[in-house]
Amino acid sequence: MTSIDDLARAIQDRHDIDTLAAALESVAVMVDQIADDPDLWDADTRTLTPSGVEVVSQAIAESYMVGAVATSAQILLSDIDDTAAEIAKLEEGHAELVARRDELIRAALRTELPRADIANAARVKPARLYQIRDGRR
Repeated sequence: MTSIDDLARAIQDRHDIDTLAAALESVAVMVDQIADDPDLWDADTRTLTPSGVEVVSQAIAESYMVGAVATSAQILLSDIDDTAAEIAKLEEGHAELVARRDELIRAALRTELPRADIANAARVKPARLYQIRDGRR
């Protein structure tokens, strides 16, 4: 017989779940669904039979295979993905703006403008102007 805690630890390891509490929640949800079947759950000892362990383990594995994790967890995953996409977009925009600024600095360096004025306008140190001019990062 296997306790919910023992199975949760195994599920945590198998599916790379960060916290035991999250794994316990997943196992508890599945156990609630099979608790009325004495071939799967022993209500007296509050443990899973070997068949119960197999059923719960398989159900959790299948839910991971199809991406059917808990709704709140799925929302978090979606929010992480959206935020990461926003970061990537901002980084791309940042890179484009830096490239535009660098082009403008190179053009300004070919004029009569004092380097100090160019550096101040670009919000960089004067030494950085030479790196930009030469295409060094």
